[in-house]
Amino acid sequence: MSVSTSTKQYNPSKLYRDRDHRLLGGVCAGIGNFFGVSRLAVRFLVAVSLFMFTLPTIIGYFAAMVLLKYKPEDVVVEPEETEFWQSMHRSPADTMGTIRHRFSKMETRMRNLEAYLTSRKYKLDRAFDKLQD
Repeated sequence: MSVSTSTKQYNPSKLYRDRDHRLLGGVCAGIGNFFGVSRLAVRFLVAVSLFMFTLPTIIGYFAAMVLLKYKPEDVVVEPEETEFWQSMHRSPADTMGTIRHRFSKMETRMRNLEAYLTSRKYKLDRAFDKLQD
């Protein structure tokens, strides 16, 4: 199976513009896809910032249009992978907390296993297993 050049260049952790849902350049749609939030919410925030910070918003938006590439068209990404990358973009602190919690649970299981393997109960269970064989 051959992989096209645009598929090779796709990086799910990179911000792209969205050509399928664009109104003006696809920047807001790309940011929405990147963070896993609604395009409408991003557009609303940009509109609000346009009224409050007109010049910086215009400069930032057009800079994003120039600097960001469009997401390659022929890329198919699994929903689980998309959800993973969006969770990484939304809250890295929460992601690290989840990873820390998983490692803590794994360490507790390893400690329990080690305690069992070094206990008299394990030796007794092995002896009974040998008698049954």
